[in-house]
Amino acid sequence: MAQLVLKRDIRTEKSVFGLLYFNGALICDTVENASKLIPCGVYSVKNSQSPKFKRELPLIYNKDVPASRGVRIHRGNSWRDSSACVLVGMARNPEKEIITESALAETMVTMLCRSVVSLVICEE
Repeated sequence: MAQLVLKRDIRTEKSVFGLLYFNGALICDTVENASKLIPCGVYSVKNSQSPKFKRELPLIYNKDVPASRGVRIHRGNSWRDSSACVLVGMARNPEKEIITESALAETMVTMLCRSVVSLVICEE
């Protein structure tokens, strides 16, 4: 089965940047809100309609982060756009604490997650 791996690699005061891999191949960059990070671990991934965003998005959950929390993988440009979710983009600028081309990355990751069953989040 297909798997995603998120390797967190750069920390700033407010942001945590990472690299997202699909079956070992780098597919995009990520940014998360440093004050609301979900723990490293193995998560189930299931696409579903997001009540907040009104579109299909990957939902990530496990025994410590229940699906009811609504932690998603979605578009956004900085840590300010996340309340514990993983934001995706095609490029990053840690000095400015942003990622770019996030709508494109969200579409790609959402499509890939139709065949993904798990996400591993770890520190590099």
